[in-house]
Amino acid sequence: MTRSRAVRRTRSLPFADVLVQPGAVTTTLGGLIARSPISMVPIGLIAIGSGPLGSYAVGGAAAGAFSIANAVGSTLIGRAADEQGHRKTLLRSAMAMLAAAGVITWVALVAQEAVLLIVASALFGAATPNIGSIIRARWTHVLSAASLRLRALALEAVNDEANFLIGPPIASLLIVQGLTWGPIAVAALLFFIGALAVASQRRWEPKVHPPDEAGMAGAIRENALLIVSAAAIGSILGASQVLLLGYCNSIGAADGIALALGLNSGASLVGAILVGSKSDWRWGAERRFAVAAILFALLTIPTALVSGFLPYLIATTAAGFGIAPMFIQSNAVIAERAGGSARSAAFALIGGGVIFGISAGSAIGGVAIDAVGASDARLILIPLALVMVLPILVGAQRAERRPTRSAKR
Repeated sequence: MTRSRAVRRTRSLPFADVLVQPGAVTTTLGGLIARSPISMVPIGLIAIGSGPLGSYAVGGAAAGAFSIANAVGSTLIGRAADEQGHRKTLLRSAMAMLAAAGVITWVALVAQEAVLLIVASALFGAATPNIGSIIRARWTHVLSAASLRLRALALEAVNDEANFLIGPPIASLLIVQGLTWGPIAVAALLFFIGALAVASQRRWEPKVHPPDEAGMAGAIRENALLIVSAAAIGSILGASQVLLLGYCNSIGAADGIALALGLNSGASLVGAILVGSKSDWRWGAERRFAVAAILFALLTIPTALVSGFLPYLIATTAAGFGIAPMFIQSNAVIAERAGGSARSAAFALIGGGVIFGISAGSAIGGVAIDAVGASDARLILIPLALVMVLPILVGAQRAERRPTRSAKR
């Protein structure tokens, strides 16, 4: 193959121009494997609660404890990674996760104590880093061109979606085989393997940042609008999932739930690939984020209005196309503001906002279903979409008057 032909091929294949970077394949695959706990652990905890402990409520409480602790813990771990180094932080987290997984396995097989399960689940969540935020910080460190950074962020969004397409089936297979503890143990082991792969790429590790005098409060103030926006996005995702389950059950289409969820995630993955294939963006990240959010809002509203399983399936699939592009652009805002010094904690704050939003949205969706029924409850998505767009538009407007950090330099 001639050099010119190889260059043309690299430009024509999505993500090829970032994956040719030394260490990129190892980092990308390691990051995908290390994402396993987020998609596998909640399912495993519900299985342990409903199986050995005989209570779905206990399983749900354990899964909730994991998610809430992870929203807080992953942000603190991100800050530790910035100030103490990625390698040390990842290995320390992996050891803590393996220990927590051992306790949860012991509870499932021997102790069968609800309180112990919930506490161990919270510890597992608190010890689990947002590996995506760490990988994104690494990409912004090794890539200097803004177009390549955006493509790398799109690749990470593909990994996010791939994780949720691969992890739940693996967890379900283990549970069906009677290994209710299996998703927890396997997820911890996969994180350990993935973290070792990521940590092995020493050239990718950003320089250690000195502790910020403003602390975490300063990072929250700096990214307040983004965090609020992320929480609003999460509220739609959480409500949509609960409403999907409720609506499909109410119209006698429970067998189609897996298909609807799969198509929604698959569409999001395709959206990430489409964004990753484009390099000549004319707008700044804040404006792109605003446009992506408006598009997602417009795609979400029909899921609240259509009737019947097939129209709903089409609508929820279409809404999926808007999910990953929106997250890609929100992370691009962080990267654009910081130039080459984007921090893991900043990316993790966005992820934490999404997790809190999902929890709130799930509760809102459940309350709405109980109050008015699953079909009418879907209308709650319309005000949620409007609330989501407002802080994003404010952020875009402010960005028109604020130079990026890279521009200042």
